[in-house]
Amino acid sequence: MKKKIKTPIALRIVGWLFPRVEKVVPWLAKRWFVRIFFTPVRYKMPYGEVEMAEKAETYKFDYEGKKVQVYEWGEGKPVLFVHGWMGRGTQFRKFVDVFNRSDYKVVSFDATGHGKSDGNKSHLLEFAGVIKALHAKYGSFDMIVGHSLGGVASMIAINDGLPTDKLIMISSPTLAHKIVDEFIHRLRASNKCKDYFNAYVLKKFGRRFEEFTASHIAQELRKIDLLLIYDEDDREVDMENPKAILDVYPSARLFTTSGLGHTRILKDEEVIKTCLQFLEHSELEPAT
Repeated sequence: MKKKIKTPIALRIVGWLFPRVEKVVPWLAKRWFVRIFFTPVRYKMPYGEVEMAEKAETYKFDYEGKKVQVYEWGEGKPVLFVHGWMGRGTQFRKFVDVFNRSDYKVVSFDATGHGKSDGNKSHLLEFAGVIKALHAKYGSFDMIVGHSLGGVASMIAINDGLPTDKLIMISSPTLAHKIVDEFIHRLRASNKCKDYFNAYVLKKFGRRFEEFTASHIAQELRKIDLLLIYDEDDREVDMENPKAILDVYPSARLFTTSGLGHTRILKDEEVIKTCLQFLEHSELEPAT
């Protein structure tokens, strides 16, 4: 039997309140829905990440009036790691020593509204904007590794002209209807909120929500080396997501795991080894 997705306690509380508010004050609920969607929950950094953060060279830079926290480990050619929604740059701590030993500098950051960076709200284009700003600082990245939403933001940045030729997307959502429908389910909201959300995105960003998804962007993406890493037991992002990319970008390669879920995949030795191998050779060893 498939387990339910673990919902943060803040969203569970909102999920109890939301249908009651929507029933009484529907116009307010619609606005609240949008606000919640763009407001990440900050989690306490676990000890392992705190320890790794202390080993990093850190600095902050200004991005559209907000200070963004950046982490660097090691010396060598820079590789950028981009966390997902409600994540942190230090979630890639298990990659650091492996990449450093191969003479790569690991660069990561806390997106706006996340970790030690400024702000309470964020969105996909801010993630992508920070990626482009960091590219301007470092000159170029040999590869970008993006987890979950971070993979989508990285694809957007590359599609907008970033010259990086290698991208690894780990557990990235790619389908608009799955993203919004899951949020609707968590808040126990009605489809009227979904309609309002779609209209809001179109008005604010000038494009439909689905145009910001990886399955749409990949249709016009230039030729790059693209590796998709997904876990068959991920309760948040199922295997329909990489399939949607492969359908429109067949040169992408798919590496699958099992039993790791959505975040433990970032600690898996085989996943980390595969990422380094892809960086150095763009080929994967045959499965044994």
